[in-house]
Amino acid sequence: MNDVAISERERALEVALEALPYDTIGEVALLVGKPAPGEHVALPRVEVVKGFGFRGDHVLKSHWRGERVPGREVSAVSFEVAYVLGVDPLTIGDNVVTRGIDLRQLRMGDRVQIGTAILERSDRMHRPCHLFSQRTSPEAYAVVRRTNHRGALFNVVEPGSIAVGDAIVPLRRAQHG
Repeated sequence: MNDVAISERERALEVALEALPYDTIGEVALLVGKPAPGEHVALPRVEVVKGFGFRGDHVLKSHWRGERVPGREVSAVSFEVAYVLGVDPLTIGDNVVTRGIDLRQLRMGDRVQIGTAILERSDRMHRPCHLFSQRTSPEAYAVVRRTNHRGALFNVVEPGSIAVGDAIVPLRRAQHG
């Protein structure tokens, strides 16, 4: 058993995250374009492109250590999670900031319709990284890593338009097992 000490602040964040009320359908609270590395811009509407993600984002957004990482066309984080962590969701830098839906409930292969676009939950986990720690706090990083509240990664199945306020509607449940 791992006896890692958890601070009172971390415990309070965990309790608050686990108490968040969610529904089965959500909405887009914020759209974040990434025109250059480290630059995050709030947008009212975006076009999503199959094989890439948000039109206008910089070409290295889906790269890590110089290599393209498949399954990272669109990243999402919950507004509620950002609020509990005390951080502006624009600072975190995920493409879609959701409201009202628990992204942890979406499994690999699950699809959602947002606006006219259809996205599919990637087989990659959306794990907090060094940048997430810098943009939030060490406590937020530790809690999100432990509780899997980082969000979700998606691939574009059907290109289309997404706007702030659009519903996020799950379309089907992937078959597992």
